Parts: sequence; C-alpha cells; structure tokens
Amino acid sequence: MDNFTALFFLPQDQINLVHSHETSEMNRYRWLALRYLPFDTPMSRLMTIIGQECVHRLLNLQEVASRMELGACIDVRSLPVTSYFDNNYQHFFVVDARMARQVLIGAVEAAKSTCTFISWLLETNATPELHQPLFIFSIQKNNEHRILQDYLDQ
Repeated sequence: MDNFTALFFLPQDQINLVHSHETSEMNRYRWLALRYLPFDTPMSRLMTIIGQECVHRLLNLQEVASRMELGACIDVRSLPVTSYFDNNYQHFFVVDARMARQVLIGAVEAAKSTCTFISWLLETNATPELHQPLFIFSIQKNNEHRILQDYLDQ
C-alpha cells in the first residue's frame, strides 16, 4: 500500500486497523507469557504485564471510538484467530536459554514492527480526535520495544 492511499483512510478504518492489530498483540503477549512460564517466571510476568497494557489500550480505543460515535465500527467478530503455536519447535514451552533467547528475539522484532506500524498510522492520521490516542500508543509501543530490547541485551 502506498502512502498516498493511506492518507485517505477514514477514521473508522484507522480505528479498525489499530484495534485488530492491538488485539493480535494482546494475544501474542499472552501466548508468550504462557511459553515462558515454566522456564523464566520474571519474563512470563513481563509478557503478562505488556499483554495487560494492550487491554488498556484497547479499552481506551473503544472509548475514543464511542466519543466519535464510531463504537459500532469496531467489529470484534471479524478479527482473525491467530495461533501462535509453531509446529517447527520441538516444545511449545521455553525449555532452555537458547530457546528463550530465540523467542525473545522474535518478540523484539514484532515489537519493532508494531512501532513502525503505529508511527505510520500517526503520521498519516488526518482525524484530530485520533491524534492523541495514536500518539500515546506510539510512545507506549516504543517503550515496550525498548524494554524488550533491554531485556534481550542483558
């Protein structure tokens, strides 16, 4: 998709994009929390907390959509059900340090992609009511990425 087309997103389309992406992020962090649980409890807790932050952002987005009278535009029924179970791994749960690092590298890469996506939505936003929520999302997603990157660097 080129940037010219993105400039013409309607507010309800932007809300739907952010909502579906954040729902996917929430589910991914919940899966990560579960995967780390038997091997690295602090990492599991971190992933749980980040997943809870996703829930808060979703509630905030729904509140903004309601204020804009676009609450009905958030279609939770059409969200894809994503499985984060990878059949290429011998184990679902993280079982050693090597696997923990590989899973964390994937989480950092996904967080970086999310930062790029949210920044792009913020840059192409033409709806004043969505600027503040997208700006806050951008700050929080950058912090999320930084925290995961710092944990990886340790």
